[in-house]
Amino acid sequence: MLKIARDEWRWLLGWSFFTLFLTSVPLILGLFVTPAGHEFTGLLFNAHDGNSYLSKMQEGRRGDWLYHSAFTSEPPGPGAVLFIYYLLLGKIAGLLSLPNILVFHAVRLLTGLLLLVVSYGFIGLLFNEKRARRLAFLLVCFSAGLGWLLAPLGILPVDFWVAEGYTFLSIFANAHFPLTSACLVLALAGGLAGMQGKGFRYYLWAALAAGVIGFVLPYVLVTLAGVLALFWLRQVLARSAGWRVLPGLAVIGLGALPGPLLTLWTISRDTTLQAFMRQGRIPTPDVFSMLAGYGLLVPFTLAGLWWAEKLLPGHASKTITGQPSLDPVPWRLVSAWLLATVILLVLPFNFSRRLVEGVHLPLACLAAAGWYEIVAPRLASRWRRPLRQLLVGGSALTSLVLVLLSVSFLFPAGPDLNEPVKAPYLTPAEQGAISWLNAHARPGEVVLSGPLLGNVLPGRTPVNTFYGHLDETIDPDRKYALLEQFFNKNTAPIDRYGIINSWSLKYLVYGWREKQLGLFDPAQGNWQKVFQQDDLQIFRLTTS
Repeated sequence: MLKIARDEWRWLLGWSFFTLFLTSVPLILGLFVTPAGHEFTGLLFNAHDGNSYLSKMQEGRRGDWLYHSAFTSEPPGPGAVLFIYYLLLGKIAGLLSLPNILVFHAVRLLTGLLLLVVSYGFIGLLFNEKRARRLAFLLVCFSAGLGWLLAPLGILPVDFWVAEGYTFLSIFANAHFPLTSACLVLALAGGLAGMQGKGFRYYLWAALAAGVIGFVLPYVLVTLAGVLALFWLRQVLARSAGWRVLPGLAVIGLGALPGPLLTLWTISRDTTLQAFMRQGRIPTPDVFSMLAGYGLLVPFTLAGLWWAEKLLPGHASKTITGQPSLDPVPWRLVSAWLLATVILLVLPFNFSRRLVEGVHLPLACLAAAGWYEIVAPRLASRWRRPLRQLLVGGSALTSLVLVLLSVSFLFPAGPDLNEPVKAPYLTPAEQGAISWLNAHARPGEVVLSGPLLGNVLPGRTPVNTFYGHLDETIDPDRKYALLEQFFNKNTAPIDRYGIINSWSLKYLVYGWREKQLGLFDPAQGNWQKVFQQDDLQIFRLTTS
């Protein structure tokens, strides 16, 4: 991509490390405010899914190469080539004898740095002028939407939870969004270079990046294919490309195929995972929510899009900063990226929201172009700097609010029954139960507990849980109803034994949270108590 000068490298790495530091502030603080005897989980933002990532790492740590859901009690099938990335991270954690959560966050930061550096390289393909590159990059690092304004009104803003749609939020959320976004940028940049005749090797690099996407998050390949198809069509209409580039694009497609094909083939052999895939629904939010979710970026992006499509192609003069005219071809790719994403979001896919991943970069680039090419020339010079700072600062408010909100989770008003985000510490009793299960339970044995421990245990022990994740527990509504029935003090013993037998439940983990589900006294079951510490007990379940 861009050959970056030494002083620009210092600027880039400085802001990149600051961005990564901001995503880690709540975690660093959490280590210092953990109550005595407790253990900080290391998960605050999106902890519900964070525990599922740890469960996959735990499975890989045990030696598995195929994924089996640990949040459901159905008999496991042969497994599938799914979530291979986290299985691999678990193997690395085991090899290094490091906690899964430490490896998770280390890789999150490393892939976050990769995404930021790759994004700056892509920005360099578009802008000749340093100040424009820097504005686009700061928008990439921090910008979001109007969530900070909408949340106090009781509206759940998109930029608070659609992590794949924002660079900062992607890095904040997990270790796979930054990697797939970086690979998407690399694949598109490689395809662009190849179609511009800069060498067939760029197609090969793009194919390698697409191959990584195919194993980590195959949905993103739909976005990659859509963008390249629209860009190729634009180039054909502009008589800048034709059939000669199709072999290179085919190479990218072939590189992308192994992951999805292996995933589909192995899932077709596993009925449990087929049920898991069928119940997954990741729909796109409504238009108003999406527009509010990008806030101040929207008008500047529209201005930049108008400039890129209407003014740039015939633009032969100098830019306002005195730099040479910009190359319109990379901007066609940016426009194609934005248009392809919009089209894909309105198509009736049950995973459509996933296809927003990566679109934050073209939005930021177009917004920076809208500022420098449309808005700034029409402003008095004294207003340009403060309004530019307002654009960056105003669009960064949601990202800063999310950091502060995550910090607030470190100081819960009271212990929570169900939500792991609001339960950031493991009590001494919970730690003891986890140690006991690690020492005595066998992989795949099913534990019955409340929703919170059902979400926590698979990432720290070898067991499955009866109910623990809204997406990865098969038929979660029915399971939750059975959970409530089991803990209801008025449930007949024969019905409780029927649940144990039907779902092959091996252990009951019973603490204060479980007691709140129905005031059931497990001593009535005549089960063997195998562990007790403080208010938490573990029983070995039998059906009589």
